[in-house]
Amino acid sequence: MRALQRALESDCLAGAYLFVGAVGVGKGAVARAFAQAAACLEPRGEPFDACGVCDSCRRVEAGTQPEVVTLLPAGEQMQIWQFWDRDNRPTPGVLSHTLAFAPNIGRRRVYILERADTLTESAANSLLKVLEEPPPYALFVLMAPHPARVLPTIVSRCQMVRLNAVPVETLAAYLRDTVGVEAGRAAMLAAYAEGRIGQAMQLAQNPTVGEEIARVLDFAETLPDAPRVRALRSAEQMRKLAGQIKALVGEEPAAAPEAASEEGDAASPKERAGRRQLAAVFDLLTAFYRDLLALRIGGEGAQHIVNRERAAKLTRLAQTGGPERWVRCLDALLLARRRLDANANVALVTEVLAMTLIEK
Repeated sequence: MRALQRALESDCLAGAYLFVGAVGVGKGAVARAFAQAAACLEPRGEPFDACGVCDSCRRVEAGTQPEVVTLLPAGEQMQIWQFWDRDNRPTPGVLSHTLAFAPNIGRRRVYILERADTLTESAANSLLKVLEEPPPYALFVLMAPHPARVLPTIVSRCQMVRLNAVPVETLAAYLRDTVGVEAGRAAMLAAYAEGRIGQAMQLAQNPTVGEEIARVLDFAETLPDAPRVRALRSAEQMRKLAGQIKALVGEEPAAAPEAASEEGDAASPKERAGRRQLAAVFDLLTAFYRDLLALRIGGEGAQHIVNRERAAKLTRLAQTGGPERWVRCLDALLLARRRLDANANVALVTEVLAMTLIEK
């Protein structure tokens, strides 16, 4: 982030930036801090940062700074009418009514586009000239998981900033020493978040997360010793368990996900939520089987165990199969995750996965 601080300090900002990084890596937090510093009336130096006390800074922190605007997709995509006035639309386009006017509260107008990868083609094309030649007081900050998911014409007009996950140990120390999370829980959350600070902070702020993780792990512990005849029953339990997940995905729980229709209809919001919940279960199971593999190879002294508080039980379970079994389970989980993302039939994905996890 030193590059952004240097650009702010020298007042040599590009007109548009594209922040890319995995979901939960902290793009939103960095974008808001960047916007606050860019709009700040009396920024601090060495290193350059927002003062936190001027009118603009206080409004940004309260979410009431009208010149720092965050735009989210309208439904599944970001539409042209969110930027420019269009007939028969209930809301005015934000750029139509603000871009031509210099800021009055802060030093800059900042527009944060949280899901630039969802821009429709017409919306993206409408932004090309603005991103290439914005007014001197305007700053655009776009965010996306990967530049390949953003239209090349948009990418070419932005300065790219890549955000990477931090080491798990560093993140755990931050949660423990700065946020005040208990040491054991901090290590667990940092490991589950895989170094993504935004994801870890979201998990740390919700006490229900621990309960949901415990339920998934209780289920996972039944799989290594289960008879093969219980595979379909286990798949059904997996889907029902996913339907109960709420805190881990930051939303209300949906019913257990069902298979997509044969006609190929677009997935409903409820089905998409169900797939996200099942994806969270797959991710927890992946960490569980990584632990089994590590304990099978390294024994009780194995390093980087995610579920350290269950080490005794996991050590026993790890001995029920050789390393090749746990590698096979991990491969099956990664394949199931890819199939889930590709909108494969949910029931079929979970049934095939359960048969592999239970097979000895």
